[in-house]
Amino acid sequence: MARKPRTTIDWAQWDDQLGKITDKELSEKIGSSLAAVSMRRKKIGVAASGERGAHPRIDWAEWDDVLGTVEDKILAKKVGCSLGSVVLRRKKLAIPAHNQRKSVDWKLWDEMIPSMADSELSKKIGCAPGSVRVRREKLGIARFDGDLRKKVDWDKWESRIGVVDDKDLALLVGCTVGAIVAHKKKRGIGILSEKEKVKRSGNNDGWSQWDHLLGRCPDDVLAELMGVTRSKVGVRRMRLVIANYPLDWPEGARPCLGGCGKALNQTNNDDPSCASEVCLAKLKEIS
Repeated sequence: MARKPRTTIDWAQWDDQLGKITDKELSEKIGSSLAAVSMRRKKIGVAASGERGAHPRIDWAEWDDVLGTVEDKILAKKVGCSLGSVVLRRKKLAIPAHNQRKSVDWKLWDEMIPSMADSELSKKIGCAPGSVRVRREKLGIARFDGDLRKKVDWDKWESRIGVVDDKDLALLVGCTVGAIVAHKKKRGIGILSEKEKVKRSGNNDGWSQWDHLLGRCPDDVLAELMGVTRSKVGVRRMRLVIANYPLDWPEGARPCLGGCGKALNQTNNDDPSCASEVCLAKLKEIS
């Protein structure tokens, strides 16, 4: 089979159109292969039509309030971008298309914007939350979130903050992720290590008054004192990365509850510590 003769292309006539239309469209105009157009465009360093960098970056701050007020294709021509870019931006802001948009008389609602969340006000109006957000930002009004913080009983959730993922905790609490982050900053809670997470999560399980004894006496001695199994004490100790008690323990002895590691052989149950200042202070702290 005879090979089709190659066509010589005078690129001086076509270089200015590279990147302005798709390679396929230009190849059809020229009457050449798609590969020939693609190779020429890459050779002279021109981005493909529709690729990132082919068009200047859009400053949506100038156009956000227009989204949904006219058809997407009309706005795309005004902005000088693709139809897809306009549609993606509009959907990101949860603004309905022009033919789905409800005309809002903002004079009736503007006074409610500072005192109500965007989602709640949009339900009352019957429009998208994005429409309320765009209107609020146009008026220079800060987002309302006061009630969300007032409703949260932070003492109830304190042991889970920093332990449970912020998004998951926000769903449990019934507040925004921002409210969780703000409370963490207020309490100075940063990124916790695994050991710190274990300690915080155990505060509501009764471990706060026993953790200081882990590794200060054998696990079975502490388990008997707590009224739990030896394995439960061992698991807690290993999660906190605390070494096992390395020494022999006198039979029948009780640990000093102050956490100094001393074995008390006395039988007087009214004296739970060795009576040192440090241990007495610790007992007072955890009681």
